[in-house]
Amino acid sequence: MKIFKSSQIQEIDKYTIENEPIKSINLMERAAKAVFERIILRYSTFRKFCVIIGPGNNGGDGLVIARLLLSNEYEVDIYVCRFTKSMSEDCSVNLNRIKEINKNAVHQIFSSSELMIPDDVVIIDAIFGSGLTRETGGEFALVINKINSSGNTVIAVDIPSGLFGEDNTNNNGAIVQANITYALQFSSISMMFAENHKFFGEVITVPIGLSPVAIKFIHSDYFITDKEFVKTNLKKRNRFDHKGNFGHLLLIAGSYGKAGAAVLAAKAALKSGAGLITAHLPTKLVNIMQVSVPEVMISIDNHDEYCSNVENIFMYNAVGIGPGLDTNSVTKDLLIRLLQMCEVSAVLDADALNILSDIPDFIKIIKPGTIITPHPKEFERLFGKFANSWQKIEFMRKLSVEKSIVIVLKGGITSISLPDGRVFFNTSGNPGMATGGSGDVLTGIVASLLAQGYKPELATILSVYFHSKAGDLAKQKLGEMALSASDIIENLSEVYKVFENET
Repeated sequence: MKIFKSSQIQEIDKYTIENEPIKSINLMERAAKAVFERIILRYSTFRKFCVIIGPGNNGGDGLVIARLLLSNEYEVDIYVCRFTKSMSEDCSVNLNRIKEINKNAVHQIFSSSELMIPDDVVIIDAIFGSGLTRETGGEFALVINKINSSGNTVIAVDIPSGLFGEDNTNNNGAIVQANITYALQFSSISMMFAENHKFFGEVITVPIGLSPVAIKFIHSDYFITDKEFVKTNLKKRNRFDHKGNFGHLLLIAGSYGKAGAAVLAAKAALKSGAGLITAHLPTKLVNIMQVSVPEVMISIDNHDEYCSNVENIFMYNAVGIGPGLDTNSVTKDLLIRLLQMCEVSAVLDADALNILSDIPDFIKIIKPGTIITPHPKEFERLFGKFANSWQKIEFMRKLSVEKSIVIVLKGGITSISLPDGRVFFNTSGNPGMATGGSGDVLTGIVASLLAQGYKPELATILSVYFHSKAGDLAKQKLGEMALSASDIIENLSEVYKVFENET
């Protein structure tokens, strides 16, 4: 599913108005009604609302919502911020419409001191929409500060006022801290970033009937992975397929004291459909793997406690390396040799990334088609610090294009940058998955799909989605606090079964 920059959303709005055709004020009515319907379902026990209106079309959306609330016998106080002389035409029309219904509900304020937010109301923020390009200051900032300090539930319409749609690097203005944001048709790109969560809270995307033609043909480099994308790109197995059709994976993982990481990655790979799996392990881990995952073949290293050398890597279709590997000089030499020799796609995680972070200009030895899967701290060790997530994403995009690699920045919303410049955001998953071994499971899934012949881009996007959906199923059964990496593996089969039944 595409998501767009704010300027592109304005293009889509314009195209919809001109080609549906529909008057802009009627499109506003349609959008606001869709939000209103969700508000009264979500907050059915509340009867009092305070709607705060800005001078643009976001204010117009808020006025339509306020009118619909009044028409359905809710108590509504409407504060129209008149700190500027201008007001959009559609906003002005909707202000007059609401005055005809109940002019006493409308309070036009010329100073933030006139804003009186009652106790025990739901605040609806409709001050600024996603097209904002300047940070909020002056009286608008004081209004936003009052909203944030009120202690009331806050709903943002489209985007929390004061937040930019993409890059907030130089945004030092006041920003509404919403409990829930009803995004119109698309989430904003800035809603994909952890540091902005305190502003947008829970995000619910509300379809408002924007032109599917415009959505299809206006280019975007940003996507949210959805079920339809996964369903379209998942390969169907044929009646006469055999294990040789699904690839042979080499998994290089584990060290003395870290056998669990290797076991988790191997189990996840097995449950994700690789035809054959060979785990290359130090001697002391062999019995553990044979007992834990008897389906996995084992290549035994000469070293008792660490992986030191791998022979015959050319017989494999894909390589996964890193979980529990350790970072000593022996494994460092192994990783460098492997990266120099390997001719198939590889996924690098955990200690493989930690080793790379100690190698100057490590990126020069990364071959095209490689997948790296750092969590935020590993990302920082590899690439340094960035002011915010937008800068990270743009750096990832550029590096993926330059080196033809896939970068996975794991997190509450995982970001995946591809060699063609696209970025996919995975919005499923839950905080219970923030547990030891979860990343090892993801490595196993990605490596398994690589072995089965999926391109690195697709293997990564699908794997992150399957991993997160299995985590969500585990949460339903166990809750977040009790969720373990093994629980993610145990629920993979249910996720795959859904798609097998629908493909």
